[in-house]
Amino acid sequence: MPGALDPSWTRRGGQPHSVPLLPAAPAGSDDDEAHTMVRIMLEAWQRVLASLDSLPVGYRTDLGRFLLDALAAVTQAEQGTTAWRMRTFLAGPDWDQLGFAVCSTLTDHTRAAFSAWLQLRHHQRGQHSGLAELTSVGVPLTPRTDGYRDWNTTVVAVSGDPALTNEELLTYQHLFNAPNGPSRRRSSRRVIRQKGVSAQSTLRSDGAAPAPLAVAYG
Repeated sequence: MPGALDPSWTRRGGQPHSVPLLPAAPAGSDDDEAHTMVRIMLEAWQRVLASLDSLPVGYRTDLGRFLLDALAAVTQAEQGTTAWRMRTFLAGPDWDQLGFAVCSTLTDHTRAAFSAWLQLRHHQRGQHSGLAELTSVGVPLTPRTDGYRDWNTTVVAVSGDPALTNEELLTYQHLFNAPNGPSRRRSSRRVIRQKGVSAQSTLRSDGAAPAPLAVAYG
């Protein structure tokens, strides 16, 4: 990069490395496989961002206010509890389902819990239509207190059938379909297990015209 380096990089053990801003050789000619890897990663993020951007404009105020209020609420969680606020938007039967959550803490357990919630909400779409071509994208936020930024943002996506077992389905329904949802629940590491979803690698954005109605639920 041109100009002086950020001194914090050196303190963290970073090593300066110079590359041409406009190489004479075609991009990827030095290692086509490596460049393909980066391209696939960028395309996946592009599809995720396009999916999130598909939320109709008229609902963005509602979403933004929900996130701001939820961030303020979860910071007041009692010691020994994990506070959640969750909301799902679905603008049409063939659109990507968008799930948003705010949690009071970011741990491997809460990451797994959010993944379980998104898989359940995605699975429930299959009760009315096939899951093979459907995608759900979820964004959990957790407050930060280090002054660097106000919150952490994570992204999870599920496409196709998450293939939940009967045990997982009953467990997730017990946790997330209770009245008022899991707004404040004591952590139980015995309940949620991280489950890999083989269909997560495929993400898409539906380019259909905006639907007149969006549904928001927990």
